[in-house]
Parts: sequence; C-alpha cells; structure tokens
Amino acid sequence: MNIELTYNGNVAAMSIEGILNSENAHVLQEKLVEVLASSATLLELDLFECKNISSTGIGKILLFYKDFIGRSGEIEVVRSSNSVYELFSMLKLNQLFTVNLG
Repeated sequence: MNIELTYNGNVAAMSIEGILNSENAHVLQEKLVEVLASSATLLELDLFECKNISSTGIGKILLFYKDFIGRSGEIEVVRSSNSVYELFSMLKLNQLFTVNLG
C-alpha cells in the first residue's frame, strides 16, 4: 500500500493505492493524525487505485471522521474504485460523506 498526502490551503488531498488492511492500517492512521494536526478543513480521498479496504481500515476512517467533523471538517471521496464504492455504499458511508465513483 502507498499513501500520498498533499496540502493546498485548507484542503488535504490523500491518495491511497493498493490494499488497505490490518497489517498496514497504522500507516493510514499516522497520515490521518497528521491531517488532524493541520489546519485542513476538507480531506479529499482518492481511492481509485485502492482495491480493497478491510474493516480495520474502515474503522480508522470512521474514527478520523468523528474527530474531524468535531472541528468542522469535511471528507469527500473524490474518486473510488468499483469495489470500494460498493463497500462504502453497502455500509452506508455515503450517507456520512460524499463518495464518488471513478
């Protein structure tokens, strides 16, 4: 798995490639903590190259979401692979934040 994180003003853009699972979810958590420590108010997630996310990865995103909206932040999945889009829809995460397909 590879994660790239960039900032442009108050927007943090994170791109995740590969498979996000319990073995590497700590890397995602470190990046999300970095976003929380920044002045970003919007996190744009690009999950187009992310083939699968385990329950551990979903948990990290949900914990981040709770903390981030607590300080008036927003999350948007700007692109997602078909499998991630279907997973987020099935779990109704698209009711918490915008999830765009491909």
